[in-house]
Amino acid sequence: MIGVPAYDYTSKLGNIIHIPMDYFKKPSNDREYIAQESLLDSLIDEVRGNESHPLAIAMQIIGDNLEIYDDENQQPIGFGLSEIEIVKYIMKTNNLTQKDLSEIFGSQGNVSSFLNGKREITLTIIRKLKDKFGIDPALLIA
Repeated sequence: MIGVPAYDYTSKLGNIIHIPMDYFKKPSNDREYIAQESLLDSLIDEVRGNESHPLAIAMQIIGDNLEIYDDENQQPIGFGLSEIEIVKYIMKTNNLTQKDLSEIFGSQGNVSSFLNGKREITLTIIRKLKDKFGIDPALLIA
């Protein structure tokens, strides 16, 4: 890129890593995000956990900016799902039956009623699910 301020780094193997200076700011759209993510992958390959590597700080800045963009533009995993879908997912991933959740819901019948949409989830149940499975209670509060 001619005319664009950049930092060029030549690795020990002779590879040139070209970092345009505007990559040190948070991406403003998906196109910039994808380009910065691709560069970050190259930096990770080059730095390989060496915190004293000359590119380690560039890797950190770009990674932090991508994370900020993600936080501002992507909903966390699980948001947008119903309470029923989340509990069914918990059951599936933990190989649980309705009987296994009866202690949390009070009875197997209560689990069945909830999963069929006939019973609301309570704060007590939400707390128990949080404690047992470590899920964010905000996922279960509509």
